[in-house]
Amino acid sequence: MNEQYQKFESYLDEKIAACKQRSELLTTDDRVDEGNFEKIRANVYEIFKTILSVSEKVCGKDDLARKQFFLQKAEQIPLSWTTSYEKAKQHGDTAKLHIESIKLDTIREIKDMFMRIWEETT
Repeated sequence: MNEQYQKFESYLDEKIAACKQRSELLTTDDRVDEGNFEKIRANVYEIFKTILSVSEKVCGKDDLARKQFFLQKAEQIPLSWTTSYEKAKQHGDTAKLHIESIKLDTIREIKDMFMRIWEETT
């Protein structure tokens, strides 16, 4: 694994740990809903950590192919979240709207960091 992927994997690990810690603290403080929102964020980070790992298995040591694979999945996976967000908006489902918004905000942050790491190390 090259420097970019190691750095990005570390970023994801840190985010996962931080979300889980915040979730536990919020839940302990009887703020269960907010704790659950942190779990959702952690799940999104975990999904993309898995995709990063899969990119290595699928593309081997071809860094450009791995980058393209990851970015393709980062566009593909949130499509269902966007659809779900739009449906929730149509039906006035504020709880679902908030959950899908968390997922979409998290993937935007992930893609931004991926590109930032990729650009600063090339």
